[in-house]
Amino acid sequence: MNNIDSLPPACAKLLHEKSRRKLSFAQIAEHLSHDEVWTAALFYGRATPTLKDIHALADLLNLSPQTLEDDFRTAGPPLREVSISGATDPVIYPFQEAIALYGPAIRSVVVEKMGDGAVSVPDMKVRVEKVPRGKDDNVRLILESKYTLYKSW
Repeated sequence: MNNIDSLPPACAKLLHEKSRRKLSFAQIAEHLSHDEVWTAALFYGRATPTLKDIHALADLLNLSPQTLEDDFRTAGPPLREVSISGATDPVIYPFQEAIALYGPAIRSVVVEKMGDGAVSVPDMKVRVEKVPRGKDDNVRLILESKYTLYKSW
């Protein structure tokens, strides 16, 4: 899930510089004025940066804005294909698709904040909230669970 070799060159550069400069996705997201999961998704090739984003990243990470822009252009639009077999329910499918699409970004942010571990489904609490938006309401899904760090021995 974290194999840098399978990512577009721009993303590999971004991840390398993020690590080298010891920056968190939250710090980078603040610099870009974006959410940290969206920012992580950008680093994993699942979101599209604007020219403003590219220049802000280039400035923060000391990269050539032109090279970064060229790398993103060459890579083309983000690959958002997901393969979910048997999923047809119009309420369940979007959540499966969201995890398939944003899973690597979510995982990276969780590990960055919590350490290398695992989320416990048996301990998970799930809340569904209606978010009034006028004619077309939204839904907010909140997942809360125990997080267990992997041990060394």
